[in-house]
Amino acid sequence: MKASEEIKGFLDFIRGCEVRYKMALEVMETENKRTQDFLHAIEFEPHAEERSKIATRMRASRITRRESKDTIEELEPLIEFLNIPANKKAVDQLTQILGKVRKAEKYHENRTYHPRVEK
Repeated sequence: MKASEEIKGFLDFIRGCEVRYKMALEVMETENKRTQDFLHAIEFEPHAEERSKIATRMRASRITRRESKDTIEELEPLIEFLNIPANKKAVDQLTQILGKVRKAEKYHENRTYHPRVEK
């Protein structure tokens, strides 16, 4: 594997973590609101059978929320690390380095040698 591919893989991982973290936050917030909706629906539903159905849907919602919360907890240390300006600058510099490494690799792929003395 080329050095540029490994650097790109690392940068993709970091960017992917940022996206996953934001998505998990949104899902958790949505599921929190949905839980409130279910609780109100249970509160005002007079029939036990319907309350049971609502509770089953609420359980699925809570499982989804838990998965999102777990993702947030797992990625939070990395996100906090990336929010430090010096660390963000280092990642940005790594992006620039990736461009330089790719340029060097491209040069090496197309390099030819022309003898100067011997013909």
